[in-house]
Amino acid sequence: MISLRSLLVGDNSFIGVSHLSQARARSRAQELDIDAIVRVVYSAIEHGATGFTFSTHPTNLQVLEYMKLNPGPKFQLYPVLPYAQGYVRTANEKGTMKLATELFSKLAPSTKVSSLLQGGLSAITLDPIRMLKSYVDIELGSYLRVKPENTDLGAILLHDILTDLGVAFEAVHFFEAFIDNIRKRYTAKPGFVTRNFVKFVDLFERNRLPLRDIVIMCPFNKVGFQMTPTKESCEECLSKSDLGEIFAMSILAGGYIPLDEAIDYIRTLQNLTGVVAGVSTQQHAQETFTSLKPLLTPR
Repeated sequence: MISLRSLLVGDNSFIGVSHLSQARARSRAQELDIDAIVRVVYSAIEHGATGFTFSTHPTNLQVLEYMKLNPGPKFQLYPVLPYAQGYVRTANEKGTMKLATELFSKLAPSTKVSSLLQGGLSAITLDPIRMLKSYVDIELGSYLRVKPENTDLGAILLHDILTDLGVAFEAVHFFEAFIDNIRKRYTAKPGFVTRNFVKFVDLFERNRLPLRDIVIMCPFNKVGFQMTPTKESCEECLSKSDLGEIFAMSILAGGYIPLDEAIDYIRTLQNLTGVVAGVSTQQHAQETFTSLKPLLTPR
């Protein structure tokens, strides 16, 4: 019998992201104001979810601000950075200098000087490791300032855009630096979102990187949607006993698979430790996490 430690609410429905229909996702997101999003998240927590994973999208900053003023049940936060689409849009519309100015404005006054020095030196010396550390401070700063008191950081995860680029170039030092920085600076586990689970694990194993001490978030579903290179190879990789925390995302394959079928499949993945599920209404949250809750380890 599978026994999960974490059930996370995903944020795709709140920021207009869908893997099957972007038009439908945008329409759905427009129907949700900040108060409605918070009620959906709180409903999910009350019915079994243990945490909220979210990209550093401006909507989610407002969500955390609202939660700070309107406390609810205790849960964990799993931020995923960067919100890449936002940076691309700003750079295209306003230019790279405006993008840099907006990034710097997110920092708290106490960290601006050190980040400016580190970031400036990084730009001059083209030191990607220092740039990474400065970037993490900038990206997380505003979110940590509004973190609700009833929440803890579960993990800080790198978006699959950067993770999979690092895997492709076998950028071992890049991964080492991110892990080291998160461990030393933040009270959270380092984590990675990837759509190349098998290659990610292979890279970490070959270079003796700490697989057992990180969180990996990757697709797992009965039809193999986004499971690279194959569903069978991902399942075989998961079966290894030396992995740490593995969270399944895309369990519904973008809405293609019914929830009961998704849960039946999840039950077969013995080394899975967590699941991410997106919800769009309070009723949807209640139904989804009431169904998933029996998979949790009793606490």
